[in-house]
Amino acid sequence: MKKHRTQSEWLALIDEFEQSGLTQTEFCAQRGLNAKYFSLRRMKLKAQPEPTGFTQAVVNKPQAIDQVTLHYGAVTVKLPASNAQTIAQLVKALAA
Repeated sequence: MKKHRTQSEWLALIDEFEQSGLTQTEFCAQRGLNAKYFSLRRMKLKAQPEPTGFTQAVVNKPQAIDQVTLHYGAVTVKLPASNAQTIAQLVKALAA
């Protein structure tokens, strides 16, 4: 009886064959596979590019920040973003 195999099942069979050390004829005979069909499936699947697992990323330019807003409890402080030293001093003071 013919068995329908998924692409992942065929890939697993092909990997198993490549690890077995058997000839293709021996491997197919042991598993009841048609050697010519196995060869055809192997050739077609190996010809397909393997997915890399990567996807294209789109990087947006960061927008200029002209002001930093700090929330501490009920207090909100807005400072110019260009004054990094003042912001650092304020954060240290709040952390103390």
